[in-house]
Amino acid sequence: MKKYLLSTVPMAFLAFVPANADANIFFEQVEEIRKEVPAGDDFRANLVREYKDLTIFEADEMYDWIDAENHAEKGMMAAKGQTPMPSDPKEWSIEDPLKLRELEMARAGMIALFDKGARTTAPKQAAHAQAKYDCWVEQQEEGHQPAHIAACKQEFDAAMAALELAMQPKVSEAKPAPKTTTVTTVVEEIARETVYFGFDSSSIRPAEQAKIDAFVTEMKGIQPVVTLYIEGHADTSGPADYNMKLSADRAQSVRTELGRQGMTLGDYEKLEVEPEGESKPAVELGDGVREQLNRRVVIIARGQVTKTDSVAVAPQ
Repeated sequence: MKKYLLSTVPMAFLAFVPANADANIFFEQVEEIRKEVPAGDDFRANLVREYKDLTIFEADEMYDWIDAENHAEKGMMAAKGQTPMPSDPKEWSIEDPLKLRELEMARAGMIALFDKGARTTAPKQAAHAQAKYDCWVEQQEEGHQPAHIAACKQEFDAAMAALELAMQPKVSEAKPAPKTTTVTTVVEEIARETVYFGFDSSSIRPAEQAKIDAFVTEMKGIQPVVTLYIEGHADTSGPADYNMKLSADRAQSVRTELGRQGMTLGDYEKLEVEPEGESKPAVELGDGVREQLNRRVVIIARGQVTKTDSVAVAPQ
């Protein structure tokens, strides 16, 4: 538990707040960041987006209101023009000294890039790296979900690789040789969204409804005909045949909602639904395990994309 949060939230009170309680009267920053619609693409605007996503996941999916409030507070600092720093792992209750050292070294590498101007040169990548680092620190302190710890660390490592690449100096190139240009049209993935469900439920929750609404808006702005694939999934708790039906029900719930919002077969080439049951988990945890990240529907949009290829012409 963060040291400064221990002093601001009475632990005796938290012990009596149920997981599904309406906690917004006690966690004001969570409710504030829900309302934020960041504009622009500078470092702070990207931080608001990143911390908003973390906040909503922790509050609505994991019912971890303290960590949700911590992420929300940083996001609101950025929204008000301040620059919150990445979490200092020494201020968190991380018992394993090797894990603590690993986090300290990772933070030092990120701060070194920030000091070289990463927040200005690559604001999106820098904000993503900071948010995934804070996710890693939080999960490492909790220490009881190895899959979540690994996922946050992997996402941080990928974010740092992207940030380092964006920070590399541009190399001046020699005058290019003449080229011929060919234009081809291919079909590939152009967007995807993941909708998460409650345990043993195929009902769409408000936070996930908002994600579907945004996805529909994006799809309606795309001119080429697209194909939508809807994959339904379940975790491994319960029998496999029951989970197959549950995953189909979840996929059908999303399909019905897309149709309600005008995503009809008349507008789109196909709207394919594929139940996967428990066969393709997002997190491998074995049989009989409840896992929020595995109770999901994935919407995949594929469409026509025009690509231009240029080939150098050999001198005569």
